[in-house]
Amino acid sequence: MKISVKMSPTEREFFIKGDFTTHDEDRFFDVFMQIRSMTESCVVFNLAQCSFIDSAAMGMLVVACEEAAKRNAARVIRSAPALIKDVLLSAGFEKFYTFQ
Repeated sequence: MKISVKMSPTEREFFIKGDFTTHDEDRFFDVFMQIRSMTESCVVFNLAQCSFIDSAAMGMLVVACEEAAKRNAARVIRSAPALIKDVLLSAGFEKFYTFQ
């Protein structure tokens, strides 16, 4: 997985590219730390270029959601490919994130 971030006054958007798996835990820790200290009112995970997501990666998204919720930040998953969106919805991610 490759990850990049775009910040605006209202949201912090993380772009995830490639396979998002258990092997990305170290890279995702930086994302978690950014969410922990962010001042924006919304955190976005843009999955437009994500090609695969496993259960460990979904767990990372849940932990990120919980951290953002502590800050009353809105949580969004943006532009997820149909197959990935189906996997996330089948796991109940609509409870954690708004899908755009």
